[in-house]
Amino acid sequence: MFKISQKFIAYGAAGLAAFAFASAPAQAAWKPTKEVELIAHVKTSSSTYAFASAVLSALKAEKLMPKGVSLRSVRGSRGGKARAYVGVKNKGNPHMMQALTPSQINNPILAKSKVDYKLFRGIAMMVVTPLNIAVNVKSPYKSMQDIVDDAKKRPGKVIHGGGAFGNVASLVGELWSREAGFKHVYAAFEKQGMLELLGGHVAFGMHNPAQIDKFVKAGKVRIVAASEKLGSYPDVKTFKESGFNFPILKQYRGWWLSKDVSDDAVNYYIGIMDKVRKSDSFKKYEKKFNMTSTWVTGKDLDAMLANEYKNYLKLDTELDLIGKKKKKKKK
Repeated sequence: MFKISQKFIAYGAAGLAAFAFASAPAQAAWKPTKEVELIAHVKTSSSTYAFASAVLSALKAEKLMPKGVSLRSVRGSRGGKARAYVGVKNKGNPHMMQALTPSQINNPILAKSKVDYKLFRGIAMMVVTPLNIAVNVKSPYKSMQDIVDDAKKRPGKVIHGGGAFGNVASLVGELWSREAGFKHVYAAFEKQGMLELLGGHVAFGMHNPAQIDKFVKAGKVRIVAASEKLGSYPDVKTFKESGFNFPILKQYRGWWLSKDVSDDAVNYYIGIMDKVRKSDSFKKYEKKFNMTSTWVTGKDLDAMLANEYKNYLKLDTELDLIGKKKKKKKK
């Protein structure tokens, strides 16, 4: 049976704490001289955009950007267009930053792209979001075990619907299926598979609270398990409580910008984001979507992301998602 390397690190609140600063550095003398642009690599309906919007709202409510701030989506190539826009086209631009998620570390590995984390430097990681296994309310599935049992009876017939393969949800689904010994099909859809889930066309999905909360409250979707306890849904069992103990990759949200930006600019934004995370509006966002608050910044975040890259590279290789490098033959 597949076993992932024990050295693979799934960051949680406790693990992230090892990288965190005791407090944010004092704001440096540098300040924006024009409007700051926030870039999201996703659709406006995604949970990552919801995070970026929550940050934008706090920045405006607290009047933290003296020259103004805006948010827009630059989509395409699984985040590659946004990375190229911020890290290449706007190299060294201190007035632009991109939303940071695990996919932006892993997708370049899967695509064998050089437009990767090395072109960026971290500002701050602010939250970790839980992962929920959700089914249509009319589904017979009441637990994770129900899904496993059905998939074993009908190998390759149970469909896991989601976004582009390589995101955290798709990899966690793969880890679960290999550890539990069942076969399923992963199908990528334009809108994270939500329409297909609502229509009963897929068996289950793995989603963030921001993606499914309104559908759960409307009685259209049911959460059968979550990666961690949900404050809004205390009766929902965790994966571990459901009898499964496979590695869970953490879905963090934060910000990074071009690596050629000065230390003063980075420290300025760290100070700004520290104020954002302490604001009332952002705390309401965290509570509403069951987020775990975390704080990893600057060089500590850079070190963590470099380690994440190595771990994802190892994971992708072990899962046969990318080809192993061929050894050069000696002449």
